[in-house]
Amino acid sequence: MLHLVLAMALAAASLWTTLTLPVTLETGELPDRKPLPATMPGGIAVFDFDDDGVLDLFFSNGGQLPDGKKAKNRMLRGLGDFRFVDVTDKAGVGGAGYDFGAAVADYDGDGRLDLFVAGLRGVVLYRNLGNGGFGDVTAKAGIDNRGRWAVGGAWFDMENDGDADLLVLNYVRWDPATEKRCVVEGKLDFCHPKFYDPQPNALFRNNGDGTFTDVSEASGIGKHEGKGMGVAAADFDGDGLTDIFVTNDRLFAFYFHNLGQGRFAEKAFDAGVAVPQDGNPVSAMGAEAQDYDNDGRPDLAYTALRDETFPLYRNRGGEFVEVTAASRMAVLSRPMAGWGIAFADLDNDGWKDIAVARSDALSAQGARGESAKEPPAWFRNLGDGKFAKGTGFESLPPAMYRGLVAADLNNDGCLDLVLTARDAAACVLRHPCAAPRNWLKVDVPVLGARVRVEQQWRHVTTAAGYASSYAGPLHFGLGALMKVTGEVLFPDGKRKTFESPANRTIRVEP
Repeated sequence: MLHLVLAMALAAASLWTTLTLPVTLETGELPDRKPLPATMPGGIAVFDFDDDGVLDLFFSNGGQLPDGKKAKNRMLRGLGDFRFVDVTDKAGVGGAGYDFGAAVADYDGDGRLDLFVAGLRGVVLYRNLGNGGFGDVTAKAGIDNRGRWAVGGAWFDMENDGDADLLVLNYVRWDPATEKRCVVEGKLDFCHPKFYDPQPNALFRNNGDGTFTDVSEASGIGKHEGKGMGVAAADFDGDGLTDIFVTNDRLFAFYFHNLGQGRFAEKAFDAGVAVPQDGNPVSAMGAEAQDYDNDGRPDLAYTALRDETFPLYRNRGGEFVEVTAASRMAVLSRPMAGWGIAFADLDNDGWKDIAVARSDALSAQGARGESAKEPPAWFRNLGDGKFAKGTGFESLPPAMYRGLVAADLNNDGCLDLVLTARDAAACVLRHPCAAPRNWLKVDVPVLGARVRVEQQWRHVTTAAGYASSYAGPLHFGLGALMKVTGEVLFPDGKRKTFESPANRTIRVEP
């Protein structure tokens, strides 16, 4: 009997549990109106805005369309142990427009994390004032997206000068006056992206004095029009400069190779990431770049819709080989549709798994509504180049999930998942943290820095999946290791080594 009770207790401990948050993602979809922007919101930012050692949560929000009432963006201050308090009004980040995504970085070098918010008709840069509040400095900073529809953004240091530059990820040209009425299997639904014209992304160079210069054209990035959905920033070819990968909805992807001196060349076909192996552009959504195979080079993964798979690319030093089929990600993901994505070691075994926020792009009220909602997915990295279905997600509720960020919210060493879902409450998937495996978190406050812990590598980026951002310590699962060595390689060439016992957070600065 004792053995039965113990087995039941262990089974219960292995279950992921859902914590509902006091945030509802409002899209503006109506039974008789399906404006395209209504399928797109859901970005998240996870960062410690008040520097108290506990991660906080920001949620971008939509509202009524085309120009109706704004649904407040929300800031939840973390109190520890999965407790949060809504500080939106005090922080001053409720917003005024229909918003999609967020990106976090300390752009002015004052040691406090600032917040960029991407919206349908404008973008906002909030400076962290250090007193629990943020100030709108968009105009003063010179950030002007020229009225384009921005889905998200990525902060990165394009010149290794120590300042955070900003790429704004733009989607399509949308005008409610000319919005089409599209029908799928006899019922009104969202229109296909082919009916909308592409837009160029925007690049803003940090001048180092709190202001920015629009270098979209001069850099070469503004010369390429796309339908941006996801962005990943990493030094993919090991030349010491951060490159940019962008997924485009039903168009070829962009790979902006950093040439130095503020110039970029679009090299997606040369790098092998413009399109999956069958040659057909997919409905590419959120993107993520980290080293999943522990060879020291950041790899690429992104989400797409059903029958398109979630493509996975292994980095061979600036050139990539698609391993979606060889890794078994093709057969695992083909029946699924995905948005947010994260490389995250969910079982602390030393190999980065893949977590995905799933659902269709079509309406849950449409003809395919019964299958539109899906549960999240976990693809477990087996350490031999292959993935398998992770356990514990089968009983989670299906929803129209969008944003996803992996973060250790209660500092127990196991990664939890923060998710948003269309016209539903945001939630946290609480990790059961039952396995007796060790971990280390390394806090490095320098964009582009590369961190090695034993054979594992991660690089510092705040771009996360779909329209989301994470600015916290880098998480490394250690398995049975109780003590580790590692190093940090900074973009300016400096290098620091360290030794640390397991199961703690360390900070490494230049």
